Amino acid sequence: MTASEYTIEIALCILLGFGIFYSIHLGRALAVLRRDRRELADLVARLDESGRRAEDGVEKLQTAGEVSGRSLGRMIDQSRMLQGELEALSTRADSVAERLETLIRENKFPEQEKAVVEEVTPAPAAVVSPDQTANVERGALPSLPASPTPGVRPYEQRLRQRTAAEQDLIRALRMS
Repeated sequence: MTASEYTIEIALCILLGFGIFYSIHLGRALAVLRRDRRELADLVARLDESGRRAEDGVEKLQTAGEVSGRSLGRMIDQSRMLQGELEALSTRADSVAERLETLIRENKFPEQEKAVVEEVTPAPAAVVSPDQTANVERGALPSLPASPTPGVRPYEQRLRQRTAAEQDLIRALRMS
């Protein structure tokens, strides 16, 4: 064997050593890729499950939103109805107050309207007893209904009953 053959054999041995080390390195990299691929598949499965749970949650939220939206819609409709009623009562009260003011200024009181004015206006030097003060402090007003009817909503009860002030207002309107 000649020197050139020895150099070629040594070069091939070196290249073979590099190839062995490189194949070991590639084997490790492939093992990491296989492990990462399994982790990626597990991650995708968990993500898919989370997506399904989110869709179920969205459906439940939509159902809850529709139910609460309907109840809020009913409450808004009822409040608009009450607003209209209060506006009508306020308008009537303003017109009665204007009529009473003009009559007071003119000092022309028919006998019927004098009685209404005396009922509506409080006595100037009224003495309040301690029992009445306690009732006012507790929030009990004589013109309001004493106890609500069980099972009836306040606005429905309000439509069925009239307070003493409303009855006085209606009498005053009928007289004028």
